[in-house]
Amino acid sequence: MRLLPLPLQFLLFILAQLALSAGLVFYLGNLAQSNVETFAEASRGFAETHRSIEQIRNEYAVIAAKVEHEVDGFAPGDRGDVSALRTELGQIASAIRGSVALAALRENHPGAINRLADSIELQSRRLIEANQNVASASEEEIERIQARLADQRAAIMTDGFGELIDAANAELEDTMQAIRSANAAVTENYQLMLIVFVALQALLLILVLWLTNRQIRQLADITERIVAGKQASAGAQQKRRDQLGRIARAVQQFRSSLVSLSNSREQLQAILKKHDKEALSRRRAEESLALTGSVFDEVQEAVLVTDIEGIVTRANPAAESLLAMSSTKLAERPLLEILLDQPSRVIAPIWKHVLDKGEWQSEIEFNRPEDGKTLVTLVSIRLVGEPREKRGHVIVVLNDHTEIRARENEILALARQDRVTDRLNRGYFVQQVDTQIQTHPDRPFALIALGLDGFTAFNEALGRRFGDRILRVMGDRLAEITEPRSLLARIDGDEFAFLVFADTTADLEAVVDEAMRQAHAHLTQRVELAGYRLDIRASLSSAQFPAEGQTAEELLRITDNGLSQAKAEGGNRIIGHAEGHTHAAQRRFELTQALGRALGNREMRVHYQPQVSLASGTLVGFEALMRWRYRGDWISPAEFIPLAEEHNLIGEFTEWALNNACRRVADWQREAGQELTISINVPPQLLLLDKVDERLIELAKSAGLPTSSIVLEITESDFGSDPTLLAERLHQLAMHGFTVAIDDFGTGHSSLAYLNKLPISKLKIDKQFVDDIEHSEEARKLLESILAMAEKLEFEVVIEGVETPEQLIELRKFGSRLQIQGFVFSRPFDEDYWDGEFMHGKVPSYTVPEVQPSRQIE
Repeated sequence: MRLLPLPLQFLLFILAQLALSAGLVFYLGNLAQSNVETFAEASRGFAETHRSIEQIRNEYAVIAAKVEHEVDGFAPGDRGDVSALRTELGQIASAIRGSVALAALRENHPGAINRLADSIELQSRRLIEANQNVASASEEEIERIQARLADQRAAIMTDGFGELIDAANAELEDTMQAIRSANAAVTENYQLMLIVFVALQALLLILVLWLTNRQIRQLADITERIVAGKQASAGAQQKRRDQLGRIARAVQQFRSSLVSLSNSREQLQAILKKHDKEALSRRRAEESLALTGSVFDEVQEAVLVTDIEGIVTRANPAAESLLAMSSTKLAERPLLEILLDQPSRVIAPIWKHVLDKGEWQSEIEFNRPEDGKTLVTLVSIRLVGEPREKRGHVIVVLNDHTEIRARENEILALARQDRVTDRLNRGYFVQQVDTQIQTHPDRPFALIALGLDGFTAFNEALGRRFGDRILRVMGDRLAEITEPRSLLARIDGDEFAFLVFADTTADLEAVVDEAMRQAHAHLTQRVELAGYRLDIRASLSSAQFPAEGQTAEELLRITDNGLSQAKAEGGNRIIGHAEGHTHAAQRRFELTQALGRALGNREMRVHYQPQVSLASGTLVGFEALMRWRYRGDWISPAEFIPLAEEHNLIGEFTEWALNNACRRVADWQREAGQELTISINVPPQLLLLDKVDERLIELAKSAGLPTSSIVLEITESDFGSDPTLLAERLHQLAMHGFTVAIDDFGTGHSSLAYLNKLPISKLKIDKQFVDDIEHSEEARKLLESILAMAEKLEFEVVIEGVETPEQLIELRKFGSRLQIQGFVFSRPFDEDYWDGEFMHGKVPSYTVPEVQPSRQIE
């Protein structure tokens, strides 16, 4: 059976496909045209209806505006003419009921048409009634009439016309539903036609595939044999002279070429992959070496590289500059021998530690051979490699701490010493006495205080500088009769203090009497100074530990009372420990008993002292200060706070004060619309409570104050010799957002040590550092050093105890990023005072001097 040629077969299949497709397209075109005409007619009707509704609504809006204008002009005793408005409203109602465009809506939705028309007619009637009632109506009644008419107009515009538009939309939806129903029937016919069309297409395709498959089956068999490498079985087909034979031969040639190409491609890919990998490794190594060399040469720290024996093989420029030695000079002997200036037998254990543990770090003093300058450096050593196999090297980093340690020593010396007499100052004296008590609680001693009578007269007559020279002479005289352990100190303007010791309490009495007589004799000797012959008068007082006081402050308070008594009796007297002590002991007992009931009796108060930005004079926060009013008198915090600490009441008092302060500051924040901080001194008794962080967080939450607004102040004396536990608690609180500040910074021996151990973000500088800044260059230098350190460590700084405008001007010269707390702006006041300040919703502001900073803090 001879078949038509394959091209003719495909031509006949295409003609049949075109005929079937043309019939289907003609049928679907007629169907689509019918749907389009139906939908167009429905759309025109819907558009016409909506235009009519919108036209009527716009006409009503114009008339409603006239009505609103007329109604707004109603006044008692006045009657206008609203007949024209009534007629226009009636015309609108008639148009709604008689519009041809709304015929379909009147037939299918008569309720919406009638309700809207009735509402407009009702508005017309109420307008007439309102116009008639105006003449006798009051202002309030007219306002109610106007409100009712306005509500009715709004209801017609929104509800009446809205219902009419909803009815038109519903009408369109009904029409569209009918169209969709008709389309559904047509769709069924369309689906049937499509099924028939697909079936005919499938039959034609099957026929063509059957005819074509017969002719290419042989070609497929030949190709499979060639691809499988069975050239022998396909040889007969390759010898054919028809098209199948040509295809068989071409497939065989293509297969041979493809196999050869595949083998070559695999070999090339392996070569390229190996080359790329080597090139990438080499490029990375070169980049790493270049970067390492650049960092090594440019880094500011001194970096040296040694071999396993400790001999320098390379040093960066910073190391050569710091040590003032070239790399060649450094390589002459092991590096540690150069740095420590010790023989190899001393260095050997350290180097063995480096090789065994892989690292070593220590701060050392190094005397530079070039100029003999002593450097303080932190030496950090790390081993790289395997020393047992004599492979690897050692990296040594030197950090120059010379300037830092010098600044620390300078600050410590200035903070401990009185600048006038070169004796201990009061803060350091108190700290050392407390240390003596803690270290040797069973060893009795006495604190002797001395005050110069009438010393103010010397200052007024001869000047402060001359008075300082007298004080220096007094300090030197006392140094002659005291020993180093006596801790001779200047504790106030014209007052000195020192300790005397005895083996037993019984012996102490005689030792104290002799020391006081000797000190009085030395102080009252005539002073010849700058051509003047001055007669000195002095009063002395003493207090014994442990009989009369348990802390340095208690002992000083007793001696202060003794000196006051001596001066009240004319001065130049020696007051023994017994005089006045009975009264002090009785008062201490009475206050101790009353202090436990202070909270219950509502005797405790919280006063607030503002902290002011030196840049703008704006109040930025407060310090909460506890006050006690007992039997009508205010008890000094210096008197009741130590008692509260001694009897473990301070934690309860502080928590109470913080709770009240947080609630009050939260109220002021809401009134002023500005964030304010509240600072309070937190004692160890509170910090050591279980779950103190949860308690303080709950306290802040109940007060409505964020933890970021609460500053917890600590003093150095709170930590004792082991601050580990308190530091852990402070870190927990800092993680919850509380700010931690050191109070009275610079008055203790360990401030600098705490800065690295605690989560400190704010420093409060003690009053003693600003007392003399307006007329003492040394005081200004000391404060400048502290502020420079705070600037480096990015601490906020609050200056306490600023009392005079002159001090404020000097502080302004240091810049404006300081906060000021002191009487120069405001004393501490109770909450009632500050409620009045915030009553009008404004944050109080204060005047700050317009002074350009003249000191660069580095």
